Amino acid sequence: MKTIVVYYSRTGSNEYLAEKIARSLNCDIEEIVPHLNLFFFVAVSSLLKKSPGIKTLSHNLSEYDRIVLCGPVFMGTFISPLRGFISKYEKNIKKLYFACCCASSDATKDDKFGHGSVFKMAKDILKEKLVFCEAFPIPLVVPEDKQKDSDLIMKTRLSDSNFTGEIQRRFENFIQKLAE
Repeated sequence: MKTIVVYYSRTGSNEYLAEKIARSLNCDIEEIVPHLNLFFFVAVSSLLKKSPGIKTLSHNLSEYDRIVLCGPVFMGTFISPLRGFISKYEKNIKKLYFACCCASSDATKDDKFGHGSVFKMAKDILKEKLVFCEAFPIPLVVPEDKQKDSDLIMKTRLSDSNFTGEIQRRFENFIQKLAE
């Protein structure tokens, strides 16, 4: 099954995750680049549920059987670069798997700013094309007694040194699902 990983990352954690997935699957990878890649503009357009568009990808997505989309959750919304990707390439998507690195924990996934609402938005947009979603919460890589420290969570980035334990197991399960 021909696969590509497509990602947007502002701080580097989703880029790390996307590269790790692409290496594990031995597949192509490409970054989503918004036309205006400024944090303020991405944040405002995301909150307004608008997408000013993204630059054209170099890969022809119609050649791929499945796409793994990686991107962050920002304030419980499907961010504009990901929304722009779906808008621009929806007709080329056969099957999509969504992975996100996020600050929300499993316990808070259904809260206002949690990743659960983003997964629901993705499902509402993509319908049957969305095969499954998986979250890789940053709280999984910080010490247990610091998992509610929002400043630490926002400053922590995924890396080889902290991608261990539960987040590594979750990753292995995600790759296994893709291998089925």
